[in-house]
Amino acid sequence: MPPDGLGEFLRGIAAEDEVAETLLVSTCNRVELYVVPTQGGISNHTLATLFAIHRGVSPQLVEHHASFRAGVSALHHLLRVTSSLDSMVVGEPQILGQVKEALTAARHAGTIGPVLGQLVQHAFRVAKCVRNETEIAANRVSIGSIAVELARRIFDDLSTCNILLVGAGKMGETMARGLAEGRPRKVYVCNRSPERAFKLAQRHGWRPRQFDELQELLVQADVVLTCTGSAEPILTKERMRQVIKTRKYKPIFIVDIAVPRDVAPEVGRLDTVYLYNVDDLQQVARDNMAERVREAEAAEAIVARELSAVEAWYRQLEVKPTITAIRHRARELARGELDRTLGKRLRHLSEDDRRALETMLMATVNKLLHPTMMALKNASEQDGGDAPLVATAQLLFGVDGHPPVEVAPDPAPVSVMEPDDVREDNLSAGIARKRESAK
Repeated sequence: MPPDGLGEFLRGIAAEDEVAETLLVSTCNRVELYVVPTQGGISNHTLATLFAIHRGVSPQLVEHHASFRAGVSALHHLLRVTSSLDSMVVGEPQILGQVKEALTAARHAGTIGPVLGQLVQHAFRVAKCVRNETEIAANRVSIGSIAVELARRIFDDLSTCNILLVGAGKMGETMARGLAEGRPRKVYVCNRSPERAFKLAQRHGWRPRQFDELQELLVQADVVLTCTGSAEPILTKERMRQVIKTRKYKPIFIVDIAVPRDVAPEVGRLDTVYLYNVDDLQQVARDNMAERVREAEAAEAIVARELSAVEAWYRQLEVKPTITAIRHRARELARGELDRTLGKRLRHLSEDDRRALETMLMATVNKLLHPTMMALKNASEQDGGDAPLVATAQLLFGVDGHPPVEVAPDPAPVSVMEPDDVREDNLSAGIARKRESAK
Protein backbone atom coordinates (compact mmCIF):
# COMPACT_ATOMS: atom_id res chain seq x y z
CA MET A 1 0.00 0.00 0.00
CA PRO A 2 1.69 3.25 -1.08
CA PRO A 3 2.05 5.56 1.94
CA ASP A 4 0.92 8.62 -0.04
CA GLY A 5 -2.41 6.95 -0.82
CA LEU A 6 -3.09 5.45 2.59
CA GLY A 7 -5.13 8.33 4.03
CA GLU A 8 -7.42 8.48 1.01
CA PHE A 9 -7.90 4.71 1.10
CA LEU A 10 -8.80 4.70 4.83
CA ARG A 11 -11.25 7.57 4.44
CA GLY A 12 -12.86 5.81 1.49
CA ILE A 13 -13.39 2.61 3.51
CA ALA A 14 -14.65 4.51 6.57
CA ALA A 15 -17.17 6.43 4.44
CA GLU A 16 -19.03 3.20 3.67
CA ASP A 17 -22.25 2.64 5.65
CA GLU A 18 -21.05 -0.75 6.93
CA VAL A 19 -17.88 0.63 8.53
CA ALA A 20 -17.55 2.56 11.81
CA GLU A 21 -13.75 2.44 12.19
CA THR A 22 -10.85 1.12 10.14
CA LEU A 23 -7.09 0.64 10.33
CA LEU A 24 -4.62 -0.73 7.79
CA VAL A 25 -1.33 -2.49 8.63
CA SER A 26 0.81 -2.70 5.49
CA THR A 27 4.33 -4.19 5.50
CA CYS A 28 6.58 -5.94 2.99
CA ASN A 29 4.74 -9.24 3.42
CA ARG A 30 1.29 -8.44 4.86
CA VAL A 31 -1.66 -6.18 4.18
CA GLU A 32 -4.24 -6.33 6.97
CA LEU A 33 -7.44 -4.31 7.12
CA TYR A 34 -9.09 -4.04 10.55
CA VAL A 35 -12.72 -2.93 10.61
CA VAL A 36 -15.33 -2.21 13.29
CA PRO A 37 -18.72 -2.65 11.58
CA THR A 38 -21.68 -0.36 12.24
CA GLN A 39 -24.29 -3.10 12.49
CA GLY A 40 -22.57 -5.79 14.51
CA GLY A 41 -21.20 -7.71 11.54
CA ILE A 42 -19.94 -7.52 8.00
CA SER A 43 -19.70 -10.38 5.52
CA ASN A 44 -16.41 -11.53 4.03
CA HIS A 45 -17.75 -10.80 0.57
CA THR A 46 -18.70 -7.22 1.50
CA LEU A 47 -15.33 -6.62 3.13
CA ALA A 48 -13.47 -8.00 0.12
CA THR A 49 -15.59 -5.89 -2.23
CA LEU A 50 -14.96 -2.68 -0.27
CA PHE A 51 -11.22 -3.36 -0.25
CA ALA A 52 -11.19 -4.23 -3.95
CA ILE A 53 -13.17 -1.15 -5.01
CA HIS A 54 -10.83 1.22 -3.20
CA ARG A 55 -7.71 -0.56 -4.48
CA GLY A 56 -8.92 -0.96 -8.07
CA VAL A 57 -8.70 -4.76 -8.16
CA SER A 58 -11.15 -7.62 -8.57
CA PRO A 59 -13.22 -8.62 -5.49
CA GLN A 60 -12.80 -12.27 -6.54
CA LEU A 61 -9.03 -11.82 -6.50
CA VAL A 62 -9.16 -10.42 -2.96
CA GLU A 63 -11.50 -13.15 -1.69
CA HIS A 64 -9.33 -15.87 -3.22
CA HIS A 65 -6.12 -14.72 -1.54
CA ALA A 66 -7.41 -13.16 1.68
CA SER A 67 -7.81 -14.67 5.13
CA PHE A 68 -10.80 -13.43 7.13
CA ARG A 69 -11.10 -13.28 10.92
CA ALA A 70 -13.85 -11.84 13.09
CA GLY A 71 -14.51 -11.12 16.75
CA VAL A 72 -12.23 -12.85 19.25
CA SER A 73 -10.26 -14.52 16.45
CA ALA A 74 -9.44 -11.10 15.01
CA LEU A 75 -8.46 -9.78 18.44
CA HIS A 76 -6.19 -12.77 19.00
CA HIS A 77 -4.56 -12.22 15.62
CA LEU A 78 -3.92 -8.53 16.34
CA LEU A 79 -2.22 -9.38 19.65
CA ARG A 80 -0.04 -12.05 17.99
CA VAL A 81 0.92 -9.75 15.11
CA THR A 82 1.93 -6.89 17.41
CA SER A 83 3.88 -9.29 19.65
CA SER A 84 5.81 -10.58 16.59
CA LEU A 85 4.47 -14.11 16.96
CA ASP A 86 3.03 -14.04 13.43
CA SER A 87 6.18 -12.67 11.79
CA MET A 88 8.34 -14.61 9.35
CA VAL A 89 11.17 -14.12 11.87
CA VAL A 90 9.60 -14.67 15.29
CA GLY A 91 10.58 -11.98 17.76
CA GLU A 92 11.66 -9.35 15.22
CA PRO A 93 11.04 -5.81 16.54
CA GLN A 94 10.02 -4.02 13.33
CA ILE A 95 6.35 -5.04 13.36
CA LEU A 96 5.60 -3.13 16.56
CA GLY A 97 6.80 0.09 14.97
CA GLN A 98 4.83 -0.68 11.82
CA VAL A 99 1.59 -1.11 13.79
CA LYS A 100 2.29 2.17 15.58
CA GLU A 101 2.72 3.86 12.19
CA ALA A 102 -0.59 2.33 11.08
CA LEU A 103 -2.34 3.75 14.15
CA THR A 104 -0.86 7.20 13.51
CA ALA A 105 -1.95 7.09 9.86
CA ALA A 106 -5.50 6.11 10.85
CA ARG A 107 -5.66 8.93 13.39
CA HIS A 108 -4.52 11.45 10.78
CA ALA A 109 -7.15 10.10 8.38
CA GLY A 110 -9.82 10.32 11.10
CA THR A 111 -10.79 6.65 10.79
CA ILE A 112 -9.70 5.41 14.21
CA GLY A 113 -12.32 5.41 16.97
CA PRO A 114 -12.94 4.25 20.54
CA VAL A 115 -12.88 0.53 19.78
CA LEU A 116 -9.88 0.10 17.50
CA GLY A 117 -7.98 2.81 19.35
CA GLN A 118 -8.30 0.90 22.61
CA LEU A 119 -7.65 -2.51 21.08
CA VAL A 120 -4.41 -1.37 19.45
CA GLN A 121 -3.26 0.27 22.68
CA HIS A 122 -3.96 -3.00 24.47
CA ALA A 123 -1.98 -4.86 21.79
CA PHE A 124 0.99 -2.57 22.49
CA ARG A 125 0.81 -3.45 26.18
CA VAL A 126 0.68 -7.15 25.37
CA ALA A 127 3.73 -6.79 23.11
CA LYS A 128 5.55 -5.06 25.95
CA CYS A 129 4.65 -7.90 28.33
CA VAL A 130 5.97 -10.44 25.82
CA ARG A 131 9.26 -8.53 25.48
CA ASN A 132 9.67 -8.11 29.24
CA GLU A 133 8.59 -11.58 30.37
CA THR A 134 10.25 -13.74 27.69
CA GLU A 135 13.58 -13.98 25.83
CA ILE A 136 11.88 -14.14 22.45
CA ALA A 137 14.09 -11.39 21.00
CA ALA A 138 17.30 -12.24 22.88
CA ASN A 139 19.01 -14.39 20.24
CA ARG A 140 19.93 -12.85 16.89
CA VAL A 141 18.74 -14.73 13.82
CA SER A 142 19.90 -12.64 10.85
CA ILE A 143 23.22 -13.70 9.37
CA GLY A 144 24.62 -10.16 9.41
CA SER A 145 23.72 -9.64 13.07
CA ILE A 146 25.14 -13.03 14.06
CA ALA A 147 28.43 -12.22 12.35
CA VAL A 148 28.83 -9.15 14.54
CA GLU A 149 27.64 -11.01 17.64
CA LEU A 150 30.26 -13.70 17.02
CA ALA A 151 32.98 -11.05 16.83
CA ARG A 152 31.74 -9.54 20.09
CA ARG A 153 31.92 -12.92 21.80
CA ILE A 154 35.54 -13.50 20.76
CA PHE A 155 36.61 -9.92 21.51
CA ASP A 156 34.78 -8.99 24.68
CA ASP A 157 35.21 -5.30 23.94
CA LEU A 158 35.00 -4.19 20.30
CA SER A 159 36.07 -0.70 21.35
CA THR A 160 39.66 -2.02 21.41
CA CYS A 161 39.44 -3.54 17.92
CA ASN A 162 40.14 -2.42 14.38
CA ILE A 163 37.34 -3.67 12.13
CA LEU A 164 37.46 -4.07 8.38
CA LEU A 165 34.12 -4.25 6.59
CA VAL A 166 34.55 -5.48 3.02
CA GLY A 167 31.34 -4.91 1.02
CA ALA A 168 28.76 -2.14 1.32
CA GLY A 169 25.64 -3.87 -0.01
CA LYS A 170 22.53 -4.88 1.97
CA MET A 171 24.37 -7.41 4.11
CA GLY A 172 27.13 -4.89 4.69
CA GLU A 173 24.55 -2.40 5.93
CA THR A 174 23.09 -5.03 8.28
CA MET A 175 26.50 -5.76 9.76
CA ALA A 176 27.20 -2.04 9.99
CA ARG A 177 24.16 -1.54 12.23
CA GLY A 178 25.36 -4.31 14.53
CA LEU A 179 28.89 -2.93 14.56
CA ALA A 180 27.66 0.53 15.51
CA GLU A 181 26.18 -0.90 18.72
CA GLY A 182 29.61 -2.24 19.76
CA ARG A 183 31.36 1.14 19.26
CA PRO A 184 34.60 -0.31 17.80
CA ARG A 185 37.79 1.74 17.92
CA LYS A 186 38.17 1.97 14.15
CA VAL A 187 36.07 0.72 11.27
CA TYR A 188 37.35 0.75 7.71
CA VAL A 189 34.81 0.30 4.91
CA CYS A 190 36.16 -1.09 1.66
CA ASN A 191 34.09 -1.72 -1.47
CA ARG A 192 34.69 -2.03 -5.22
CA SER A 193 32.33 0.90 -5.64
CA PRO A 194 33.97 3.80 -3.73
CA GLU A 195 30.69 5.74 -3.67
CA ARG A 196 28.84 3.03 -1.72
CA ALA A 197 31.75 2.64 0.70
CA PHE A 198 31.77 6.40 1.27
CA LYS A 199 28.02 6.59 1.94
CA LEU A 200 28.03 3.68 4.40
CA ALA A 201 31.12 4.94 6.23
CA GLN A 202 29.81 8.50 6.37
CA ARG A 203 26.52 7.31 7.88
CA HIS A 204 28.34 5.90 10.90
CA GLY A 205 31.32 8.22 11.12
CA TRP A 206 33.79 5.58 9.85
CA ARG A 207 36.63 5.63 7.32
CA PRO A 208 36.05 4.73 3.65
CA ARG A 209 39.02 3.19 1.86
CA GLN A 210 39.84 2.19 -1.69
CA PHE A 211 39.55 -1.45 -2.72
CA ASP A 212 43.17 -1.53 -3.87
CA GLU A 213 44.20 -0.84 -0.24
CA LEU A 214 42.78 -4.20 0.85
CA GLN A 215 46.17 -5.82 1.52
CA GLU A 216 47.25 -3.01 3.83
CA LEU A 217 43.89 -3.00 5.63
CA LEU A 218 44.06 -6.76 6.28
CA VAL A 219 47.36 -6.21 8.08
CA GLN A 220 45.80 -3.59 10.38
CA ALA A 221 42.51 -5.34 11.12
CA ASP A 222 41.65 -7.52 14.12
CA VAL A 223 38.26 -8.49 12.68
CA VAL A 224 37.33 -8.82 9.00
CA LEU A 225 33.67 -8.98 7.98
CA THR A 226 33.28 -9.66 4.27
CA CYS A 227 30.18 -9.83 2.07
CA THR A 228 30.95 -8.80 -1.49
CA GLY A 229 29.32 -10.00 -4.70
CA SER A 230 32.56 -11.34 -6.15
CA ALA A 231 32.32 -14.54 -8.21
CA GLU A 232 35.80 -15.64 -7.02
CA PRO A 233 37.43 -15.56 -3.57
CA ILE A 234 39.10 -12.22 -2.89
CA LEU A 235 41.06 -13.61 0.09
CA THR A 236 43.12 -16.49 -1.24
CA LYS A 237 45.51 -18.72 0.65
CA GLU A 238 48.52 -17.06 -0.95
CA ARG A 239 47.32 -13.54 -0.11
CA MET A 240 46.58 -14.44 3.49
CA ARG A 241 49.96 -16.14 3.93
CA GLN A 242 51.63 -12.84 3.09
CA VAL A 243 49.25 -10.96 5.40
CA ILE A 244 50.05 -13.31 8.30
CA LYS A 245 53.80 -12.83 7.87
CA THR A 246 53.43 -9.05 7.76
CA ARG A 247 51.22 -9.19 10.88
CA LYS A 248 53.94 -11.28 12.59
CA TYR A 249 51.39 -14.03 13.17
CA LYS A 250 49.06 -11.86 15.21
CA PRO A 251 45.63 -13.64 15.25
CA ILE A 252 42.97 -12.42 12.81
CA PHE A 253 39.27 -13.25 12.96
CA ILE A 254 37.39 -13.46 9.63
CA VAL A 255 33.65 -13.85 9.07
CA ASP A 256 32.70 -14.55 5.46
CA ILE A 257 28.96 -14.31 4.78
CA ALA A 258 29.25 -13.92 1.01
CA VAL A 259 27.68 -16.42 -1.39
CA PRO A 260 29.75 -17.49 -3.27
CA ARG A 261 32.48 -17.25 -0.64
CA ASP A 262 34.87 -14.30 -0.45
CA VAL A 263 37.47 -16.37 1.43
CA ALA A 264 39.00 -19.57 0.09
CA PRO A 265 38.28 -22.53 2.45
CA GLU A 266 42.03 -23.30 2.78
CA VAL A 267 42.53 -19.95 4.55
CA GLY A 268 40.85 -21.38 7.62
CA ARG A 269 43.67 -23.93 7.98
CA LEU A 270 46.37 -21.28 8.26
CA ASP A 271 47.93 -20.60 11.66
CA THR A 272 46.43 -17.67 13.63
CA VAL A 273 43.50 -17.35 11.19
CA TYR A 274 40.03 -18.01 12.60
CA LEU A 275 37.53 -18.31 9.76
CA TYR A 276 33.75 -18.61 9.93
CA ASN A 277 31.58 -18.80 6.83
CA VAL A 278 27.88 -18.50 6.14
CA ASP A 279 27.29 -22.22 6.85
CA ASP A 280 28.66 -21.81 10.37
CA LEU A 281 26.48 -18.77 10.95
CA GLN A 282 23.37 -20.45 9.56
CA GLN A 283 23.74 -23.17 12.17
CA VAL A 284 23.93 -20.51 14.86
CA ALA A 285 20.85 -18.87 13.33
CA ARG A 286 18.95 -22.19 13.42
CA ASP A 287 19.92 -22.72 17.05
CA ASN A 288 18.86 -19.20 17.94
CA MET A 289 15.58 -19.59 16.09
CA ALA A 290 14.91 -22.81 18.01
CA GLU A 291 15.44 -20.83 21.22
CA ARG A 292 12.99 -18.21 19.99
CA VAL A 293 10.42 -20.87 19.17
CA ARG A 294 10.71 -22.22 22.70
CA GLU A 295 10.27 -18.70 24.07
CA ALA A 296 7.31 -18.23 21.73
CA GLU A 297 5.39 -20.86 23.71
CA ALA A 298 5.65 -18.67 26.80
CA ALA A 299 4.71 -15.64 24.70
CA GLU A 300 1.60 -17.41 23.38
CA ALA A 301 0.52 -18.03 26.98
CA ILE A 302 0.88 -14.31 27.73
CA VAL A 303 -1.21 -13.43 24.67
CA ALA A 304 -3.91 -15.92 25.74
CA ARG A 305 -3.92 -14.46 29.25
CA GLU A 306 -4.27 -10.89 28.04
CA LEU A 307 -6.80 -11.85 25.36
CA SER A 308 -9.32 -12.84 28.03
CA ALA A 309 -9.08 -9.36 29.54
CA VAL A 310 -9.57 -7.47 26.29
CA GLU A 311 -12.30 -9.91 25.21
CA ALA A 312 -14.29 -9.15 28.39
CA TRP A 313 -13.92 -5.42 27.76
CA TYR A 314 -14.93 -5.86 24.13
CA ARG A 315 -18.08 -7.82 25.01
CA GLN A 316 -19.12 -5.15 27.51
CA LEU A 317 -19.32 -2.65 24.65
CA GLU A 318 -22.46 -4.43 23.43
CA VAL A 319 -24.07 -4.05 26.87
CA LYS A 320 -22.93 -0.52 27.65
CA PRO A 321 -25.40 1.30 25.34
CA THR A 322 -28.30 -0.36 27.18
CA ILE A 323 -26.78 0.39 30.60
CA THR A 324 -26.24 4.01 29.61
CA ALA A 325 -29.76 4.38 28.21
CA ILE A 326 -31.37 2.91 31.35
CA ARG A 327 -29.28 5.07 33.66
CA HIS A 328 -30.01 8.17 31.60
CA ARG A 329 -33.75 7.52 31.48
CA ALA A 330 -33.98 6.85 35.24
CA ARG A 331 -32.00 9.97 36.14
CA GLU A 332 -33.96 12.18 33.76
CA LEU A 333 -37.29 10.93 35.18
CA ALA A 334 -36.08 11.49 38.74
CA ARG A 335 -34.71 14.95 37.92
CA GLY A 336 -37.98 15.93 36.21
CA GLU A 337 -40.09 14.90 39.23
CA LEU A 338 -37.69 16.70 41.57
CA ASP A 339 -37.92 19.92 39.55
CA ARG A 340 -41.72 19.81 39.59
CA THR A 341 -41.86 19.17 43.33
CA LEU A 342 -39.34 21.90 44.14
CA GLY A 343 -41.23 24.34 41.91
CA LYS A 344 -44.63 23.72 43.54
CA ARG A 345 -44.38 22.63 47.15
CA LEU A 346 -40.79 23.10 48.27
CA ARG A 347 -40.00 26.59 47.06
CA HIS A 348 -39.00 27.62 50.59
CA LEU A 349 -35.97 25.28 50.63
CA SER A 350 -32.52 26.82 50.56
CA GLU A 351 -30.08 26.09 47.73
CA ASP A 352 -28.08 23.78 50.01
CA ASP A 353 -31.23 21.85 50.94
CA ARG A 354 -32.16 21.53 47.27
CA ARG A 355 -28.74 20.12 46.41
CA ALA A 356 -28.92 17.69 49.33
CA LEU A 357 -32.34 16.50 48.19
CA GLU A 358 -31.10 15.98 44.64
CA THR A 359 -28.04 14.07 45.87
CA MET A 360 -30.25 11.80 47.97
CA LEU A 361 -32.64 11.15 45.07
CA MET A 362 -29.86 10.30 42.62
CA ALA A 363 -28.20 8.01 45.15
CA THR A 364 -31.52 6.19 45.55
CA VAL A 365 -31.85 5.82 41.77
CA ASN A 366 -28.32 4.41 41.53
CA LYS A 367 -28.98 1.88 44.29
CA LEU A 368 -32.22 0.77 42.67
CA LEU A 369 -30.47 0.33 39.31
CA HIS A 370 -27.38 -1.36 40.71
CA PRO A 371 -28.67 -4.99 40.60
CA THR A 372 -29.78 -4.53 36.98
CA MET A 373 -26.49 -2.92 36.00
CA MET A 374 -24.46 -5.71 37.61
CA ALA A 375 -26.61 -8.41 36.04
CA LEU A 376 -26.07 -6.91 32.58
CA LYS A 377 -22.32 -6.58 33.14
CA ASN A 378 -22.00 -10.13 34.42
CA ALA A 379 -24.01 -11.45 31.48
CA SER A 380 -21.64 -9.68 29.09
CA GLU A 381 -18.78 -11.81 30.46
CA GLN A 382 -20.48 -14.94 29.17
CA ASP A 383 -19.99 -15.41 25.43
CA GLY A 384 -23.41 -14.90 23.82
CA GLY A 385 -25.20 -14.94 27.18
CA ASP A 386 -26.10 -11.27 27.34
CA ALA A 387 -28.53 -10.95 24.42
CA PRO A 388 -31.72 -12.25 26.13
CA LEU A 389 -31.09 -10.25 29.29
CA VAL A 390 -30.32 -7.07 27.34
CA ALA A 391 -33.55 -7.41 25.36
CA THR A 392 -35.54 -7.95 28.58
CA ALA A 393 -33.95 -4.94 30.28
CA GLN A 394 -34.71 -2.72 27.29
CA LEU A 395 -38.34 -3.84 27.34
CA LEU A 396 -38.80 -3.33 31.10
CA PHE A 397 -37.19 0.09 31.20
CA GLY A 398 -38.58 1.33 27.91
CA VAL A 399 -35.28 2.04 26.16
CA ASP A 400 -33.92 1.06 22.75
CA GLY A 401 -30.32 0.39 23.77
CA HIS A 402 -28.87 3.54 22.18
CA PRO A 403 -27.25 6.00 24.59
CA PRO A 404 -28.32 9.67 24.39
CA VAL A 405 -26.45 11.72 21.80
CA GLU A 406 -25.34 14.33 24.32
CA VAL A 407 -22.90 11.87 25.89
CA ALA A 408 -19.58 12.83 24.30
CA PRO A 409 -16.77 10.37 23.69
CA ASP A 410 -13.64 10.77 25.78
CA PRO A 411 -10.69 11.24 23.40
CA ALA A 412 -8.10 10.39 26.07
CA PRO A 413 -6.62 6.86 26.16
CA VAL A 414 -8.58 4.48 28.36
CA SER A 415 -7.05 1.55 30.24
CA VAL A 416 -8.78 -1.62 29.10
CA MET A 417 -7.35 -3.41 32.12
CA GLU A 418 -9.20 -1.10 34.53
CA PRO A 419 -12.43 -0.04 32.79
CA ASP A 420 -14.28 2.99 34.09
CA ASP A 421 -18.08 3.11 33.84
CA VAL A 422 -18.33 6.68 32.62
CA ARG A 423 -15.55 6.34 30.06
CA GLU A 424 -16.97 3.07 28.75
CA ASP A 425 -20.36 4.74 28.42
CA ASN A 426 -18.66 7.36 26.26
CA LEU A 427 -16.98 4.67 24.15
CA SER A 428 -20.32 3.00 23.55
CA ALA A 429 -21.94 6.33 22.76
CA GLY A 430 -19.42 6.96 20.01
CA ILE A 431 -20.21 3.62 18.38
CA ALA A 432 -23.95 4.14 18.72
CA ARG A 433 -23.82 7.56 17.06
CA LYS A 434 -21.94 6.13 14.10
CA ARG A 435 -24.52 3.35 13.78
CA GLU A 436 -27.37 5.85 13.89
CA SER A 437 -25.75 8.02 11.20
CA ALA A 438 -25.26 4.93 9.02
CA LYS A 439 -28.96 4.13 9.32
